[in-house]
Amino acid sequence: MAKIDEVHVGKDDVLFLLQGSNNVSSQYVNSPESQFFLIHWRLVIAQRERRLRNLGIAYKHVLMPEKITIYDNLLKDFDINWQMSPGYRLCHKDEYYNWFPLRRLRIDQYLKRRARWRGTLIDLIGPMRHRRDEQDLFYRTDSHLSFAGRLLAYREICRAIGAVPVRDFWERPTTYHAGWAGDLGGAFTPPRYEGATLHHIQRDAVRVYASPVVEHFERQGLEGTLHTGAHVIYENPRATDPRCVILFGDSYANFMPFGLTMMLAETVRELHFIWSTQIDYGYIERVRPDLVLTEMSERFIFRPADDTWDLERYAQRRYGDELAAVHAEARSA
Repeated sequence: MAKIDEVHVGKDDVLFLLQGSNNVSSQYVNSPESQFFLIHWRLVIAQRERRLRNLGIAYKHVLMPEKITIYDNLLKDFDINWQMSPGYRLCHKDEYYNWFPLRRLRIDQYLKRRARWRGTLIDLIGPMRHRRDEQDLFYRTDSHLSFAGRLLAYREICRAIGAVPVRDFWERPTTYHAGWAGDLGGAFTPPRYEGATLHHIQRDAVRVYASPVVEHFERQGLEGTLHTGAHVIYENPRATDPRCVILFGDSYANFMPFGLTMMLAETVRELHFIWSTQIDYGYIERVRPDLVLTEMSERFIFRPADDTWDLERYAQRRYGDELAAVHAEARSA
């Protein structure tokens, strides 16, 4: 949950995350640090694509835009250049290479790698800015996408991976919450509320696996607090797309019944979701999917990749003691 001094109240009382643990607004500058991380992630994405291609697995990377990148026109007495956003620069700009030493990377090699990562990235900034005035693509009191925003992102992903999008998500059951405060609205006292409609996407996809971490949090009614290390698998025998997909994502993917993960689970025959911005290559090699998708908020560009990450090792380190205590209590009951 954001703190009140990290939240900007924009026009029409739309709330924006400007600071937070990732110091979001300070990322919209042309600094040596930003240039380093942009180069770092381009190389990481190119390396991931090459390594997975050698395994016969397709790869796409989805960069989820910040709210201020899309709705900079709703900021009040606060100016940013949205074209300096990490996501836009990662997808579209090359000029910072003018000063960066390329002694170890020949220009022709760089051009080949550029073609690779540009073909691998799924750009949502252009489509979202084009449609931003037609619908609210983000919740007004939250930093995350609304249903309309998720649906737009989902359709762009389907287009990029060659999947036929499900057409009837708008028609599925909904629940309206008149007094709902998002992660930004909850920073205020009293909270700032908005009316929110939740679309219950899940119909054909069946969850066939939930990790002990997910099951533990769900038993406590705390599934909304899950984070890195959550792991679920869905099967959908009615899907017309026969592919198996692994999705590594963050809170913008969210595997709740109304999230982006569920939209994809309703689309393909088998979907594995792992909450992580890193890749677990051991897991990929065991499952051998047709496609790996990584989804990451653009604010995380300022964090280095660590593709030596291991899901089981992470879950044991972060949740092992808590789960062991629960099991011990159950045995003694």
